[in-house]
Amino acid sequence: MKGIIMAGGEGSRLRPLTAGIPKPMVPVAGQPAIKHIIEHLYKYNVKDIAITLFYLPHKIKEYVEQEYGSKIKFYIEDKPLGTAGSVKNAKDFLNDTFIVMSGDVITDVNVKEVYEFHKRNGAKVTLILTKVDVPLEYGVVIIDEKGRIKKFLEKPSWGEVFSDTVNTGIYIIEPEILEFIPQGKSFDFSKDLFPYLLQNNIPMYGYITEGYWCDIGNTAQYISSHFDILKGAVDLGYKEILLKEGIMMGENVKISPNAIIIPPVIIGDNSVIEENTVVGPNVIVGRSNHIKQGSTLKNSILWDDVIVGQNSELRGCVVCKNVTIFNNVRIFENSVIGENCNLRAFSEIKPDVKVWPDKTVEEGFVVIKDIVWGNGKKQLFFGERGIKGVFNYDITPEMAVEVGEAFGNVFTGNIIVGHDGDFVSKFVSNLISYGLLSSGCDVLYADYAFLPAIRYGIRKNKLEGGVYVETEEPDKLRVLFMDKNGCDIDRNAEKKIENKLKIYDIKRISRENLKDLKKISVQQDYIDNLFSQRKDYLKIKVKPYNEETKQILEGIGKSKFFNITEKDYDVGLIFSKNGEQIRLYDEKGREFDDDELYYMRMLLAEKEGVKSFVIPFNSSNFLTEFAKEFSIEPLKSKISHKDRMKKIIETEGVIKDRVSQFSLSFDGLSFFLKLLDYLDETRTKLSYIKDKFPLRYKINKSIKCEWKDKGKIIRMLFEKADEKVTEFVDGLKFNHGDSWVLVLPDSELPACNIYVEAPTMEKAYQLFSQYEKEVRNILNSEDEK
Repeated sequence: MKGIIMAGGEGSRLRPLTAGIPKPMVPVAGQPAIKHIIEHLYKYNVKDIAITLFYLPHKIKEYVEQEYGSKIKFYIEDKPLGTAGSVKNAKDFLNDTFIVMSGDVITDVNVKEVYEFHKRNGAKVTLILTKVDVPLEYGVVIIDEKGRIKKFLEKPSWGEVFSDTVNTGIYIIEPEILEFIPQGKSFDFSKDLFPYLLQNNIPMYGYITEGYWCDIGNTAQYISSHFDILKGAVDLGYKEILLKEGIMMGENVKISPNAIIIPPVIIGDNSVIEENTVVGPNVIVGRSNHIKQGSTLKNSILWDDVIVGQNSELRGCVVCKNVTIFNNVRIFENSVIGENCNLRAFSEIKPDVKVWPDKTVEEGFVVIKDIVWGNGKKQLFFGERGIKGVFNYDITPEMAVEVGEAFGNVFTGNIIVGHDGDFVSKFVSNLISYGLLSSGCDVLYADYAFLPAIRYGIRKNKLEGGVYVETEEPDKLRVLFMDKNGCDIDRNAEKKIENKLKIYDIKRISRENLKDLKKISVQQDYIDNLFSQRKDYLKIKVKPYNEETKQILEGIGKSKFFNITEKDYDVGLIFSKNGEQIRLYDEKGREFDDDELYYMRMLLAEKEGVKSFVIPFNSSNFLTEFAKEFSIEPLKSKISHKDRMKKIIETEGVIKDRVSQFSLSFDGLSFFLKLLDYLDETRTKLSYIKDKFPLRYKINKSIKCEWKDKGKIIRMLFEKADEKVTEFVDGLKFNHGDSWVLVLPDSELPACNIYVEAPTMEKAYQLFSQYEKEVRNILNSEDEK
């Protein structure tokens, strides 16, 4: 068997560890990660090896040739080819069964056992799998009892965590599979090749290893993997020494008899540890380090050529090569000090801080934010919709500019920016606009506008995307991001923006290329579009249920189309602040709930000849029954806005700005006007429609749990689920005849949501209690079965 190591990755999530070196060259217990992989393959007599390279290829090539001579072949990509594409690039070498490994993982998987499993089953591809608690960053794989692969889920949402078995990125492949990979094009194993093979019934198997595997994808994983090495959880060639003696010592190490060494520790060649120091437990000291008297090191990793001054404290940190730490310095948990830094006396690095290479922290300075280009930042992450946070705490002025820069680095071109009219929203939207300009975008500033107007402006003006800022409650902001269709951006785009914010990988333009804001008016265009080709007057009386809605109805300047009144009304109405949704009341004052509003949307779509309609997975069963009456196919989507939008795009194609599923679902004014037309044409009262709905009861409650337990809940319920009565679109939906229960982990909070629908309140609460008990039993169980 041959071996091929993928070593082209940049390792951006691991910065600043990888600020000057490729990820496979990051030291793991004193040796580059790629060396451990090569030695691991050699251990199983896989000595015919090639390496694929892209990012800083010369650094890997020079090191490997220095260590192994000319035995190993190299294939350098001119452009990124993806995981499978990079392997295809080495097709002239791969004329026999081969194993694919990444050059940036830590593993001791038994290659011989996997190879025998592969051959015994007649597999064309075998994936090495492992079990993890939180599989969101990995590809989930579901296999049958014989190990044959049934399904892939690449980087699932919490609602899709049906298995804890994930893809390690280690594969055994027969050479004929290379024919399915296009030459010279970007092509991925998990996203492209494996789904194709599965669809075409080509034998693919999964081998669940009991060996150790860790992807050192971020600094927390990097640090924890070293703790695993020290406690003997993984065998890199000296496991027995660590288990027996607790200390792995290099050559020419000098340790004062008055120093205290607390196992487990690894100390590299030529290092000096002075008197009255405490080193350990869980410490790795690289080569040629000097730990001066009175200093203490715990749970930390030091690369080569590090000097630690007197009376300094290092706790749970990573210190890269050639760093000088002066006297009385303190460095805390999960912090990283990049190469060639100087930390002056009495300085302090707080937890989770990253200092990029070649920086100097002045004497007595306390660092509470990352030091990248001289600026610090607080990390922001996407939740259910966009980025959400408290003004001047989560979303500071600096962060608002950086958000704009990051979005502009991912979505280049013409971008529209708007807000909901709140003063703070306007302030933040302006800052985001300047960040977009700094990244080189052309910014069309819409100022105050409805969110649907911004979406309309994107499509009408053929822009690349948009940003909208809204205030949900005092000081709490949400920043929404849209693509060229006016839809919420998908998870892949969110992760790209998150990554740029996290590692501050942002490119800015020069002064000569800087542009000015361009003002654009989309609100009136949007309103004119909705009111074009309408009747002069509707015999409909509308009651605004709050002052804001009254101002909206009067402010659009089209009140001649309906009569605004406070009594004897036909329709009661409240607009959401951003104009995306409405609350609807019949003439008796009864409010329509979410399911009833979806019925209304479906009713209006049916009048336009629509043959299928997208409804969220937690919708009432009665919607499916009504859809049959309309001869409309109900299409179930995940609950989130972006997933519903994506499903609508897949169904409708290009979004129409008159009447479409998109406008009916995500444009409150469009839905409202279309409803008035229907009521006027049919002379129908809303109360008549309201009375048609069957009586049913819905419950939606959350159960608090730890983040790591959310996947455990779904997995254990999935294992007991009866496929005949269970649906898996988003979370797990259990059907009980005329009732159902949906269990879905919350995407923003450490909680699990339980949705219930039943014909009676008693049955709804009975089902909720039943599933609440099951969830709590899972949370209280010590081990998964």
